[in-house]
Amino acid sequence: MTEKELQKLHLIRKEIELLHKQINSLAPEVITDKVTGSLSEFPYIMHSITISGIDEDEYNRKSKRLERKLKLRLDELMDAVEEIDEYISKQEDSEIRQILSLKYINRLPWRQVAEHLGYADESVPRKKINRFLKMTDKSES
Repeated sequence: MTEKELQKLHLIRKEIELLHKQINSLAPEVITDKVTGSLSEFPYIMHSITISGIDEDEYNRKSKRLERKLKLRLDELMDAVEEIDEYISKQEDSEIRQILSLKYINRLPWRQVAEHLGYADESVPRKKINRFLKMTDKSES
């Protein structure tokens, strides 16, 4: 797993949130049209009448297609999140696991990660993760 992949976690979660909102905001579209008609009594003057309603068949077709598409994408994103979470949880070194969680899951800045782990300098956890990721990147190659 690379740092770039780990940093995507936040964006993936944002996209998941967006997809949930899109799915929940699916609403029928009101359509309008104009027809001509006349008065029911003399003088039978022709005039335009605006009518509106919902094309339920079209709405159902579009919403099912969009919902299916969004759910497929949502499944892909959830798989990506699970993969990153699993990668972090499988790390044997507790400190590395904590740094990865604090930085990439909790999105804390390096300063706060260092404070949480008792380091005075934020470069310590950053360097540890950089070395760890370089080491794991070489072993995966």
